Amino acid sequence: MSPAHFSIIEKVILAGLTLIALGSFSYEILRRVFIIQKGLGLFPFDRFGERLFRVFREVLLHEKVIRERPFPGLMHALVFWGFLVFGLVTIDHFAIGFYKPIMSDSVHHAYSKIVIPFAVFVIFGILSLAYRRFISRPEALGKTSMTSGLVAVFIVVLMVTYIYGETDLSPFVWKINWWIHSILILAFLFLIPRSKHLHLVLAPFNIFFRSFDQPDHTPVHIDLEGDEDELDTMLNDLIKLTKNQALDIFSCVECGRCTDVCPANRGGGILDPKYHFIMDLRDPLLEERDVAVLDKINVEAGWECTTCQACTEVCPVGNHVEKSDEIRRLEVLVEGRVPQEYQKLFTNLQETGNTEGASSSSFADSFPVFTADKEYVLWLGCFARHGLDPNFNNSVENFTKILDVAGVTYGVLAEEQCSGDPANRLGDKLTYTMLREHNMEQLSKTKKVVTLCPHCAVNLGKEYGKYSSISYTVEHHTQVIGRLIDEGKIKVQMGESGKVTYHDPCNLSRMLDIVDEPRTAIQAATSNFQEMEESGRDTLCCGAGGALWWKKETQGRTHLVRAEQVIESEADTVVTGCNFCYGMMKQGLGPMTPEGRADVVVKDVADIVADNLV
Repeated sequence: MSPAHFSIIEKVILAGLTLIALGSFSYEILRRVFIIQKGLGLFPFDRFGERLFRVFREVLLHEKVIRERPFPGLMHALVFWGFLVFGLVTIDHFAIGFYKPIMSDSVHHAYSKIVIPFAVFVIFGILSLAYRRFISRPEALGKTSMTSGLVAVFIVVLMVTYIYGETDLSPFVWKINWWIHSILILAFLFLIPRSKHLHLVLAPFNIFFRSFDQPDHTPVHIDLEGDEDELDTMLNDLIKLTKNQALDIFSCVECGRCTDVCPANRGGGILDPKYHFIMDLRDPLLEERDVAVLDKINVEAGWECTTCQACTEVCPVGNHVEKSDEIRRLEVLVEGRVPQEYQKLFTNLQETGNTEGASSSSFADSFPVFTADKEYVLWLGCFARHGLDPNFNNSVENFTKILDVAGVTYGVLAEEQCSGDPANRLGDKLTYTMLREHNMEQLSKTKKVVTLCPHCAVNLGKEYGKYSSISYTVEHHTQVIGRLIDEGKIKVQMGESGKVTYHDPCNLSRMLDIVDEPRTAIQAATSNFQEMEESGRDTLCCGAGGALWWKKETQGRTHLVRAEQVIESEADTVVTGCNFCYGMMKQGLGPMTPEGRADVVVKDVADIVADNLV
């Protein structure tokens, strides 16, 4: 069609509509960018190449979206790839209306051979997604969005009008079709920033700036000897979001994946990460145009969170979904509200340096004291340090048995205190600071630390490093055992444990990315290993994370959901690498074990290896 067929009036109308659509689009985008920029901190640009490659994988290839939900993910990818292909077509389309086409007739004809099949793919993809949202309606998607329905209709009509426009039409019909296509594109520009489809713009940036490490909580610096003004400044900052967090909120695609994987939600709790941690903050951010909106979050829901990071792990647009750290520190430090079940815990940590208020035990005294000539500091943790759990004591002894056989030297610290994980996860950053500074002093001349507790490993090796440089490396005992097996320093034979499965602790798999080493150790001791339904970085939390162990709500269902999966695996033995997971497995499996079936045996990785040492 020749551009001469567009009158001056038509061009003026087109220009006016285009300016209105682009102006509205730009205003809404810049409005959100302004709010994001008011957040605390700076956007990270370290590991620039890795960040770009991650955007390529997760945005352009849709790797994560397809992996997590193969069919809907592929359908979304078809729509996305179609729009990329249509970029040049859209530019050429408007160029015709304003002046003349960019593409020559021959190029246009050749390119249409590519675009038309993509248009069909887009129609198929969007209709599949619409069927899922409006007919099958998975619960996690939440309430039906009319905007989503309108966008789906727009996309289908856009594709149909494009295909129709490539057929042999009369000039009059062609122009009507052209105007319909144009108006829908401009309407789409109007809708994008006012709906979940804003992720089309923001998701690439959110994925680029996403942290490489979990948990990605902002460190709270407290100067124990600072003045009152410094404390007031710190407290004032606690109610504000960071730039990354504000970007998260506006990038949400509302897919509900975070809710699907949330152990608290699956266990029957009220926590819905999609709403409580993300969407409930969106309107307050826009209305108040400020980042001090953490008081808008449901506090009760925040206390249910196990801080397992499953929601963040599964998010397709790179959101750090979990906000329980922000909620809890606000409640404890700013509002001065500490749930009754945690008051004794905080007192114990402050007065005795351990969770139970216990004195030193003979169990801890049975190990050699660390000296500079020894290879490892054996970090016991509160349970073993004070002999609080006979099962865990046995696991520690089995691990030291493995070290002795391998000729690895070790010793314990004379003044080890709690790593601070419970206080850190529950928002008591003051107590956490006291414990952290004490332990940093004790570890100042240490080169290597090994611990059986993943929570301690995360804090000693990752969290402490957010505050100051550390001089030591931290290993989990499963890493050490796996390496000793690989190096031939210990020999393990196949044991008689029946069918064996492994429960990945959240802190071990997601926060430390330790997945293969425990399996190396377990598979050296059994020939009948079987993965559970959710494993590796996709593991399901046992329910004890986020310091919820001390909430003592054993009547809840969070730990029972995982216990059900153990039973369904038909395993005779479930192995884990965390003392908290060990305890939750023991609590959960009893009520879940069918009548007439033998109890499932719970073991630590150290137990199954030590039992089968040659």
